[in-house]
Amino acid sequence: MLDNLRGKKVLQERIQALEAQIEMLKSEKQSLIARQASKDETARKAVSQKQIVEEKLNTARIKITTLEHEISTLRKDAAGKMTFRNISSISRKSLDNYIFQISSVRTRDSNLVTVYLRPGDLLSNLDGSNELLARLGSKKAAIIDKINSSTTVAVFYDTNGIVMEVVALYLPVDISSWQLDDKFQTKPINNMMEKKVNLCIIIAHAGESFIGFTSSPESFEVQKIIRSSVKGKHTKGGWSQRRFERLRDEDVQHHAEKVSDALKVLIQEVDDRIDFVMAGGDSRLMHEILKDIDNPMIDKKFDVSVDKNNIKEILREVWSSTRYEL
Repeated sequence: MLDNLRGKKVLQERIQALEAQIEMLKSEKQSLIARQASKDETARKAVSQKQIVEEKLNTARIKITTLEHEISTLRKDAAGKMTFRNISSISRKSLDNYIFQISSVRTRDSNLVTVYLRPGDLLSNLDGSNELLARLGSKKAAIIDKINSSTTVAVFYDTNGIVMEVVALYLPVDISSWQLDDKFQTKPINNMMEKKVNLCIIIAHAGESFIGFTSSPESFEVQKIIRSSVKGKHTKGGWSQRRFERLRDEDVQHHAEKVSDALKVLIQEVDDRIDFVMAGGDSRLMHEILKDIDNPMIDKKFDVSVDKNNIKEILREVWSSTRYEL
């Protein structure tokens, strides 16, 4: 009997211990459920916040794209409306004096901007362009980028507005860079002018073209004017005009072949010493003449007619740069 009572007591104590353990596990379960709910809520908020951030980021990207487009449009508009104070040709000899004067400029503060831009490069492509554009100002930057040169554009700009010059050089300079200093950096141009260079010149016009070879501003080593009979423009319409244009195209093609043949002879005469081919005139004709030429090219706008009396003027323009006053 006593043993039965003792056994019952042990069982009761065991039951009480298990019930206590159950209560403790229930409490832990509730705690875990609460913690999981908190984590779920945090995750939900994180997902929601991520969506909000992504929406804001996408909105910001759209605004940036829109602003960049507006800035580009404004710069183009500004460039279209702005003009240079003066545009002039500067001979090789005059360029030497010009650079001497530019290099002599000094300031107490480092506020002189020098820029060199190779063909196709823009001010915004240069390292540290934000500071450069801030120094130049958006309007002047836009008009500088507007210059179309197949060589190199050099900019000399005093942020105080005393010196504001741009020069499209007659030859390329193999750098695109900028600096802010107490003097202008003219060494690249000095090196360019000191370097001996051999130029093959082509001025292509229908019926009358010029080819030449020069290694000095003093003279052409080889020069030739090629003439062909090319019909003038036809003003009437209909079949007659189409036939006339076809015949004129044949004349132009014949002239291109004639110039091309003469050019090959010239290249043989100078023993392949050509560093650059400098070409100007009718673009379609130039393409035909130069299609088999693989020398480095310089596009040049020649403001002189092809004539035996204009040879010195042609030579001057070959070695001339273009000066722009901002």
